[in-house]
Amino acid sequence: MISRNYIFSALLLMMALRSYAADYPVSSIPKPLVKYANAVIRLREHEVEIHSINKVTIREHYVITILNEAGDNHAYWTEHYSKLNSVDRIEGTLYDAAGNKIRTLKKSEIKDEPVSSQMTMVDDNRVKYHNFFHREYPYTVEYQSTRTESQTMFLPNWSPVPSRGVSVEKSSFTLISDIDYQYRVKTYNYPSKSIQSTLRNKRLEKWEVMQVPAAPAEYASPPIHEIAPYVSFAPTSFRIDDFRGDMSSWKELGKFQYHLNKGMDVLPESDKQKVAEIVRGLNFDEEKVTAIYRYMQEKTHYVGIQLGIGGWRPFPAEMVSSKGYGDCKALSNYMVALLKEAGIKAYYTLIRGGEYERDIPADFPAQVFNHVVCAVPLKNDTIWLECTSQTVPSGYMGKFTGNRNALLITEDGGKLVRTPRYRQSDNLFHSNIMARLDASGNLEMDVMNNYQAECSDDLHGRIHAQSREEQQKYLDKNLDLPHYEIKDFSYKELQNKLPVIEERISLTAANYAQISGKRLFIIPNLLNKWNSKLAIDTARFYDIDLQETRIESDTVTIEVPAGYRAESFPKPLDLQTDFGRYQSAAELNGNIIRYTRRLKLNQGRFPAKSFNDLVRFYDQMYKADRARLVLVKSE
Repeated sequence: MISRNYIFSALLLMMALRSYAADYPVSSIPKPLVKYANAVIRLREHEVEIHSINKVTIREHYVITILNEAGDNHAYWTEHYSKLNSVDRIEGTLYDAAGNKIRTLKKSEIKDEPVSSQMTMVDDNRVKYHNFFHREYPYTVEYQSTRTESQTMFLPNWSPVPSRGVSVEKSSFTLISDIDYQYRVKTYNYPSKSIQSTLRNKRLEKWEVMQVPAAPAEYASPPIHEIAPYVSFAPTSFRIDDFRGDMSSWKELGKFQYHLNKGMDVLPESDKQKVAEIVRGLNFDEEKVTAIYRYMQEKTHYVGIQLGIGGWRPFPAEMVSSKGYGDCKALSNYMVALLKEAGIKAYYTLIRGGEYERDIPADFPAQVFNHVVCAVPLKNDTIWLECTSQTVPSGYMGKFTGNRNALLITEDGGKLVRTPRYRQSDNLFHSNIMARLDASGNLEMDVMNNYQAECSDDLHGRIHAQSREEQQKYLDKNLDLPHYEIKDFSYKELQNKLPVIEERISLTAANYAQISGKRLFIIPNLLNKWNSKLAIDTARFYDIDLQETRIESDTVTIEVPAGYRAESFPKPLDLQTDFGRYQSAAELNGNIIRYTRRLKLNQGRFPAKSFNDLVRFYDQMYKADRARLVLVKSE
C-alpha cells in the first residue's frame, strides 16, 4: 500500500514542477493558427456582471502571443476612465518564446494621462495604459484587469477577433445579471447559441469561440466586422449619471435624448435679432437654412467637451453663443435653436461617424452613436448640416457621415432615417490640361482640375488644414511626374449642395519627352495614372468589396514642335467589366496631340472567384495609362 506521506510528497513535487513549468510556450500554438497571423490570442476571458441599473463590474483576462513586429500594436493594455467609471485592478506578465516568465508589471509602470487632442480641450476622461516594449520575437503578454462602470447606458460588446492577422485559441464572454434583468443581444457571424445557466439567483449567459484562424489581408476584402464573430449587447432600462431611460425601441431612446436636451435651446436676444436680420428678404426656406448655417459657421468653432453627462448632453445654446465654441452636440443643438427662431423645424440627430464604420442595424436599438448633426426636413428634401465644420457647405455629408442610419430626436421620440448616399454620377473628377513641348523635350503645362462630392473630400480637408507652404510641399511630392517644378497653384471652392473644388496648377517638367534621333517618345497621360497593381490569387478567401464609386474624365492637349508626324500610337481602348469601364484614345492633328481618358469605377460586392478578372482590369489600366506614342520628324 502506498503511504499517505508518499502521496503528499508526490503532490508537493507536482506542484513544484508546475511552478517551474512554462505557461504559454509558443510551440503549443496549433499550426493552422500561425498561418497569416501576426499575433495569436491564447486566451481572452470577459466577465461582465450587472449588479444594478447603475453598477457594472468588468473583469478581463487577456493573453496574447506576438509573432512579429506587425503584431506589436496588440501587446498594449489600455483603459479609459472618468467620473462614470474606474479602473480598479491591473496585473501584467511578460513571457519569452518558451513560455517562461521574464518579469511582472510594476504598478509604477502604468501610465495615467488625460485624454486630450488638438480638437478636444475640455475633458474629464483619462487613460491608463502599459506596454512592455519587448522586441524579441515571439513573446507573450498577459494582463488581468477589473473596472467598474457606474452606468448601464453602454454595455461592452464582444469582438473576439480584433483585426486581420490575429488568430484566436480561445475567447469567451460571460454576462452575469439578476434573473429578471432585461437586456438584448444581437449576434453577427456567431455559429452557435449561447450557453445559459443560473447560479445563486443569478443568470449567466456565455459566448465562446475556439481555434479561429487569422483572416488574411486580402485586397478589397470586406471589413473585419463583416466576417468575424461579433456580439452586441444593449439594456432595456438604463441609467447614466442622474438620468434613467429606456432603449427597447428607437422611439424610447429618442425620448430619453429629447428629455436630456429639453431647455437647452434658449437663445440670447442678440441671436434672435441676428436671425431676423439674416432671413429678412429671403423667400425660401432653403436660402434661410444656408444663410443661418453660414452665420453659425462663422461665429463658432469646434471644441470637444466631455464632462460627465456632458459627454452625452449638449451644453445650452446661450453658452455656445457667448463662448463661440462647442462640441458636436452643443453646436448642433445651437443650430436647431437658430432655425427654430427662424420658424424652421430642425432636428438634433444622432449618428455614427467614420468612413468605414459598422452601420447601425435598424432592428437593434442601442446607444452606439459617436457624433451629432442637424437635419432640416423641408418640403422637397432634407438638408443635412455638419455643425462642427466651418468650411463644409450646407447640405453635404461626405464619406464621414453619408449613407448610413441616423436617429432624429423628435418630440415624439426617436425616428431612424437614412443619410444621403452619393452616387457614381455625383462623385466626379474632371481634368483639362493644356501643355507645350519644346524641342528638347521639356514640358510646360496649365492644369485645371475639378473635384466634386466625395472626390473633393480629401482635398477639402487638406486645403483647410494646411498652410500654403504645406500645400506646396504636398504638390512637390505627389504629382505623377518624374521631374517637375510647381510655378503656381490655387484653389477655389464652389459652395453647392454637391461641393466642387477647382484646382489650378502651372508647372514645368524637364525632359518629360525622350528624343532619340528623329523620334520623339511621349506618354500623353500626363498626370492621372492608375497606380494599383495586383497579383493573381487562385486561393482568394473573401468576396471583393469595392467601396469607391466615381467617374473620372481627362482631356490633355499637347502642342509639340512642328515637323513631326505620327509613327506609332496606342490603339483606342474600351474596357468594360463588372468593376467599371475604362476608355482612352490619342490622336495627332497637325502639331497637336489630343488625349482623352474616361474611367467609371463601380461600387459593390463581387464574388471571390472574379478576383483575377479584377487583377487583369487593373493591369490593363495600369499599362494603358503609361502607353507611349512615337512621333518621327518629317524629312
